[in-house]
Amino acid sequence: MRRRVFLSLPAAAYAASADLYKRLFAAIDRIDVLDTHEHILPEAERAKLPIDFFTLAGHYLIDDLSSAGLPAADRERMEKPDVPTKDKFRAFNEYWRYAKATGYGEALRIAIRDIYGIDEISDRTIEKINQAIRDRNKPGLYREILKKRSRIRYAINDEYWQPNPTAVDPEFFLLARKFDWFAAPSTPEGLHRLEPLAGMDIPNVPALKKALEKHFVAGVKLGMVTAKSTMAYQRDLHFAVTSEADAQTDFEKLMRGEGVVTDENRRLDRRPFRALSNHLFHHLVQLAEAHNIPVQIHTGMQAGNGNYIEHTQPALLTNLFLRYPRVQFDIFHIGFPYSGEATVLGKMFPNVWVDYCWMHIISPSAARAALHQMLDSVPANKIFGFGGDYRYPELSYAHLVMARRNIARAMAERVEDGACTETEAVETARWLLYDNPARMFLKRNG
Repeated sequence: MRRRVFLSLPAAAYAASADLYKRLFAAIDRIDVLDTHEHILPEAERAKLPIDFFTLAGHYLIDDLSSAGLPAADRERMEKPDVPTKDKFRAFNEYWRYAKATGYGEALRIAIRDIYGIDEISDRTIEKINQAIRDRNKPGLYREILKKRSRIRYAINDEYWQPNPTAVDPEFFLLARKFDWFAAPSTPEGLHRLEPLAGMDIPNVPALKKALEKHFVAGVKLGMVTAKSTMAYQRDLHFAVTSEADAQTDFEKLMRGEGVVTDENRRLDRRPFRALSNHLFHHLVQLAEAHNIPVQIHTGMQAGNGNYIEHTQPALLTNLFLRYPRVQFDIFHIGFPYSGEATVLGKMFPNVWVDYCWMHIISPSAARAALHQMLDSVPANKIFGFGGDYRYPELSYAHLVMARRNIARAMAERVEDGACTETEAVETARWLLYDNPARMFLKRNG
């Protein structure tokens, strides 16, 4: 009722609300951040690459362009360094006009404007943008963007492209590691590729579990703060309790090539070797429990164009939450579009946290609406407010700008509604952006 009354007030009342938002944003903009999820390249590696505008547009935004109708051949040409910039931009611009208002489009516009000082993305400015990106692509860029501009104290970095755990730069990052390779082998060749990673032969399920354990412990020794899974890209998230004997039966079929599905769409539709996958995933969670390591799990929308969204429902994980009450589970992307499920899980389970990583760029308005629902129902220490989920720090910065705006707007509305005071609003924002994830992930780092 209070909000309906507020929205019906004359224009003069909106100025007060705008002032409140500005005060809250200014305060929230000064809060340090623990970024729960990134894929940022090491700076030394980044500085050697021919980064340009199309590189930045190639993370996430390009998927919106494809959704809008960008031909696959044009998408491939944008990735080739020998294609003239004007030709790339002509193909890009045909669909950019449809996607510039999406969350991905807004993040790119913010990055180009704030980091490189160019307000317009057009055929008149594209060469200037590329030159500005080339000029800044050198050591020192990360400190400027991640520390000075973003106030990110640490970002949890999932370097999924590294087959073996590698220490991250402690100035910027904390280490996350994925172990899905061990939990979801789908071909004999894929299983054999695990052997050099673990430094041992893998003739059976006990050996596969031992190989997973060795890889896990190697991550722990390097300071790994969380184990992360993206199994929702390969199968549904219900991991039934499965015996080692049933897993061994699947293992033997896999090694014989029996039941191997090579077509990716068919493999997603009916995941083969489910007993093996179930058993290994439970073993992974048991390792996390033994080493007091939180588990981050992808739920909700997948990156790219096309997948089985129904595989990603957070409620499918319920048996894990019940079976492993001492394990801290970080549920990614607030499960969007199943954010209601994620909200209920965060409310019901003491060992479940709901994470806004990626969400503020998927849909800023949906993120704000869900934040109201969560703060209405979930204890405020159970919500993680930001994870950039980008490869490039310019875009992580832009995403964080959008996240701070979202949190400030939602909290301003809650202050106007009488749900909290202005001081409490800033305190809640600090919990979301730093205190809550710090309690989970800085246990080993102080």
